[in-house]
Order: sequence, then structure tokens, then C-alpha cells
Amino acid sequence: MNTKILSAASLPVLMAIFSSQAIAHHGAVSNGALYFTDTMLEFDGEIIEVLWRYPHTRARMRVVEPNGEEKIWEIEIGPTPRVFESQGRRPEDFLGNVKLAGYRSRRNPDSIGAMHLLLPSGEELVRANRSQPRWSENVVQEVEAVLDPERVAEDRRTANGIFRIWGERLHRRATVADVDEQLTARGRELFEQYDAVTDNPELECRTGIVTSMMDTAPIRFVDEGDRIIIDLEDFNVERVIYLNTEAASAEPVPAEFGYSVGHWEGDALVVRTTDIDYPLMFRDGTPHSDQVEILERFEMSENESLLTYTATVTDPVVFSEPVTVRQQRRWAPGYEMIEDFDCALDWEE
Repeated sequence: MNTKILSAASLPVLMAIFSSQAIAHHGAVSNGALYFTDTMLEFDGEIIEVLWRYPHTRARMRVVEPNGEEKIWEIEIGPTPRVFESQGRRPEDFLGNVKLAGYRSRRNPDSIGAMHLLLPSGEELVRANRSQPRWSENVVQEVEAVLDPERVAEDRRTANGIFRIWGERLHRRATVADVDEQLTARGRELFEQYDAVTDNPELECRTGIVTSMMDTAPIRFVDEGDRIIIDLEDFNVERVIYLNTEAASAEPVPAEFGYSVGHWEGDALVVRTTDIDYPLMFRDGTPHSDQVEILERFEMSENESLLTYTATVTDPVVFSEPVTVRQQRRWAPGYEMIEDFDCALDWEE
């Protein structure tokens, strides 16, 4: 069996600059598979409308072209509304005359992924991997989320085993490199056929088990007696884990998150999931088939501050043997889950 413990990375903080995860759902702007990253486009224009929706903030920008005609560009700004709200920004702060530099989308020729955005206030938003500002010395600085101390205290007082909110992942995202040696010929073929522009289910606001459980977004465990609910902030997904066959469905129906039955081994929750109707194991296109079975283990550290997640994936179509990956999260007392993620596929939606 191949086991990968992902290398440690520092905890991300809520930032007003564009973090690398800012538009992960539609793909990072620096991703050459989704954007024409060989040419940086630059415009002066006016932001006339803002889409204050998850998974990330977008805008419409009016530009007067050299021939005098007006063109409307859709701009992928990046961070979620919550990130901007944590620093006191509102949609109206983006309206007005701006400068934009970014990459044109391969999916939508009228869309630009912003790498630099000079706001009407004179502040410049810069993606984290482009640390040098383009026009202004007034670069928006990092800000940390401010938690309500009373809520923090209440969460600490009422904590009940695994049933609490666990924050962002602590380690890097798993990729095909972590399981490459175990790919079968068919598994490699499926991976090579994957097209991030057309085949990514998250472009349809869909996600899967390992993809979400190892994502940055916080998760919450809720005790409902004969079943456990795992709330995923990403896409507001609600996973149901049945704890006995009486509570479970008589006939499992294939679904994105499959059919999950769990049991306790001491304080560790162990979950077996089958009947998964979702094509990907990892966001980079690493596949699994409809024959996949996932065995998950959720285990707290002795001081209850860390949650270790282990997923063992068995798939005779894609892998020559079971593969195992691990991830960790910190307990997040005081954190409030986003209850209205309300993913928007596109502007018209």
C-alpha cells in the first residue's frame, strides 16, 4: 500500500491580497491550462457591476476600445466576499474607474483573470505570486479574521469530541504525483484525457469526497444520533454518515458523495463509502472509477486540537493497489461557517 503524508505548510490567513486559493474553484489565474498566461493584458476601464457571490468575487468592466466601441469584460477578481468583508470592503468599493492587468480565459474569451487591480481608492490588489505592485505603492496588506471572543469561549465550553468545526487544512493539496506509481494503464489514460477547461466538475459547482475533505475550506461534524452529518463549507455540501443499517437506505443510490456507513473505533470515526458517482479523486484530474471504495478515518490528537484525516482509496480500474493520503486540520473555536455559499456558475445564474 502506498501512503503519502503531505508536507507541512504554514497556515493560510485571510488576506486582502489575492491568495493562491482565491479562485481555486474555477482554476488559478496563473494556470496555463485555463488562462493564456503567456500574454498579460492591461486595460483602463470602469467597473460597472460586482457579483458578490461564492466561490469568488467577480465584476463587469466597461472598456472603450481604440476604435471607440465599448466592450464589457467579465473579471475574475479572486477572494471570496468573506475575505473582502473581513477588511471592511463592500461591492461598491470596486465600482468606478480602475486599471486591470491579467490573463484572458481559455473558457470564455470575454473573461480576464485579474493579476493586478488598481481600485478607485488608489489601492492595488496584487496576487500573492506577483508580489511587486504594478502601479501603486498603496498595496493592500494582509488582515487576519477577527473572531468573537464570546463565541470562542462558548465553543471551547461546549466542545464534544469530534463534533465541532475544524479549520483549513494544514498541508499542501494532494496531486497525481502522490499516487503516480500506483496508476494502472487505464488510470493513466483517464488522467491524460482530463481537460481542465471542459472536464472539471467544479465548474458546475460539483465536488467529491477526497477533493473536499482535503480542501482548504473548514468542515463541521454534527451528531444526529443514528447518523453523523459532515458539513463542508465548500459548496455547502452535507455528507450523511449512517451509523447503523436501520438508518441507512435499503438500496444505495449512486451519488457524488456515495453511500457512507461509519462506526467508532475508540474516539476515531471510521467511514466506508461506496456507490460514488464522481469522476475525480484530486482536483488536478486524478481519476477514480465507479468501482472506487473509500475508507476514511477521522482521529483527534490527544489534546483535541488537531484532526487527522486518512483516506484509503481502493479502485481496481485506476490503481494497482490501495493508495492512502493524509491531511490535518486545527480546531477552529469561534469560527462561523458560511451557510450561504450559494455557488454561482456564471453571471447570468
